[in-house]
Amino acid sequence: MNCIRSKKIRFHRIKLPKAKQSIAAPLYFHTMTGRFAPTPSGYMHIGNASTALLSWLHVKSLGGKIVLRIEDIDYQRCKKKYTKSIFEDLSKMGLNWDGEPLFQSDRDENYLSVLNFLIQKDLVFACSCNRKMIRKSILNKDSKYYQGACIKKNLPLDGPYSLRLKTWKGYPVIRRSDKAWSYNFVVVIDDASQKVTHIVRGADLQECDSFQEHLRGLLGYESPSIHHAPIWLGPGGQKLSKKHGPISLKDYFQKGWSPEALLGAIAAGLNLKKDKSPCSANYLINSFGSYDWNKSSVYSSDFLPL
Repeated sequence: MNCIRSKKIRFHRIKLPKAKQSIAAPLYFHTMTGRFAPTPSGYMHIGNASTALLSWLHVKSLGGKIVLRIEDIDYQRCKKKYTKSIFEDLSKMGLNWDGEPLFQSDRDENYLSVLNFLIQKDLVFACSCNRKMIRKSILNKDSKYYQGACIKKNLPLDGPYSLRLKTWKGYPVIRRSDKAWSYNFVVVIDDASQKVTHIVRGADLQECDSFQEHLRGLLGYESPSIHHAPIWLGPGGQKLSKKHGPISLKDYFQKGWSPEALLGAIAAGLNLKKDKSPCSANYLINSFGSYDWNKSSVYSSDFLPL
């Protein structure tokens, strides 16, 4: 099997400390560690802040630590101004992280190392199918998933093709033909590298859980505890988005909201407290142990003006 070599890609940079981490994952974790992993493709919004708050409270209430990861592998959409704003907003909200932040844009060599491990195990194949071809194939075969049309073609792994995993339904892409990494692939590697033991992420990402667990098994990584944060909904019951109005933390701060007032409203929406009175993140730690993770959604208009 031929290994893949790194191809340098130009990423947006900001002058902040960058973590130097190994991809090697210990078989046993000792320190309870949570993480917040925003994508700097826009300003932090209410949904992001809600997940960040739950992640922070979850591990802090148990005496653990939380690490920060900037998921900036999409160099076309991710901007340095958004990364800078994420740091500022988290600090304003009192959601401080432990250690240096990790930037995915620094970790191409780490991802390549894991890819080559899978290649050596004969678990990867190259695919020349585009989205149109895959949609047509799925319709013709009355299937929900790509059927692996290229798996027996033995296309060169270092060619202009996407790379797919052989061992999961639909043969998911782990690296695109433009050399961009898939979300599920790099997240599993980074969680292991940062020794994350407790994950809180949006309920809309729940469908990723089983495939990521499969990847962990292939790579010998420990399985973290996973909880899902409620989805904030706009008018009509759709997931809250920019089309519903200004929903970023920056927008609320510009309207005169204090970080404490915003935290109080978010906490009330999450059933962390009974009213929307201003509070700090630290105030919520002691009562977090009884939090009910079964809440799946929050109607934002009940707690925050849009």
